[in-house]
Amino acid sequence: MLGVCRNLDKKDTVCYSGENPRKEALVMFLNRRFLIVVAICAASWFTYINAWGFWIWTPKSGKFLNPKFAVKDTPESQFDWAMGFFKSKDYKRAAEEFIRLVEHYKNAKLAPEAQYYAALSYQKAGKYYGAFQNYQRVIRNYPYSERAEEIIKSEYEIGEIFYNRCRGKLMGKDLMDDLGRAIEVFQSIVDTMPFSKYSDKAQYMIGLSQKKMEQFGEAANAFQKLVQEYPKSELIDKARYELAQCMYLASYKADYDQEATDEAMEEYKKYSTGITDEKLQKEADETLKMLRNKKAESAFNVAHFYERQKKYQSAGIYYKEVVNEYGDTPYGAEAQKKLDAMKPVVKGKENAKK
Repeated sequence: MLGVCRNLDKKDTVCYSGENPRKEALVMFLNRRFLIVVAICAASWFTYINAWGFWIWTPKSGKFLNPKFAVKDTPESQFDWAMGFFKSKDYKRAAEEFIRLVEHYKNAKLAPEAQYYAALSYQKAGKYYGAFQNYQRVIRNYPYSERAEEIIKSEYEIGEIFYNRCRGKLMGKDLMDDLGRAIEVFQSIVDTMPFSKYSDKAQYMIGLSQKKMEQFGEAANAFQKLVQEYPKSELIDKARYELAQCMYLASYKADYDQEATDEAMEEYKKYSTGITDEKLQKEADETLKMLRNKKAESAFNVAHFYERQKKYQSAGIYYKEVVNEYGDTPYGAEAQKKLDAMKPVVKGKENAKK
């Protein structure tokens, strides 16, 4: 039988043997679709191979590793590789590469420097807590590093950042994470480098941070520690003032604790001795005056309570205390008036007993 040729479309012409034209046309159609699918799969496979071309199987780790992220053959080449990212201000990648050097070449001469630059990279990237942690690794793992003073200075600056960016409260909830981290940073300076030029400053900032958190008792202890352990510090006067101030604030939190008020007054009296800063002296005098008023008010209220109970003898004892000890306060004059008014009553009772 003669074959028949037909145009399937404008491009292709298919010839049939003539035995079964429909069957042969279907076969040709499927063959073409198969070739298209094979072509697509081949392209996908080459793309897959190209992608995996960046990965190498390492028997040691039992994993595929990308050479792009693999550690270099020597600590020197790894350091230069990381420094390239640092100089181009890609600080996040720089930190990762410096840390990779430390992890793979921890005994290399460049390891302390790489650890330092990892911390510095985090600091420049604004990752301050990560920077602090990496600075601490230098101090802890390489205690003889020549970078020690630079590191303490950087840590102190990080502590100040945490202290200054504290957001206070939101909807009544404390947001004190930054202050907690500030205390952690300053405490690490005091603990690891107690004789550095930043140690007394760090101790002072511990007190200020705790004061800001309204932990007045702990803050007072921090300032007291500075006064005792750093007697030549330039911050002594400020620390003594803050110590007295915290005791004063603690006395106001303890409304019924007169002992706290007495301690605060005693501390202000000590502070006022030999003070050279006129501004701080004025503030101290004003606070001491307020404490005396508070103490006078407390004694006056006790006296008034006994007077209402008609226990005039007990009332008289407390009114006299106000007059004798706090006569310069507004309550002194009031207490004297009460004593004068009570005299006839007290005499009448005494005569009745006779």
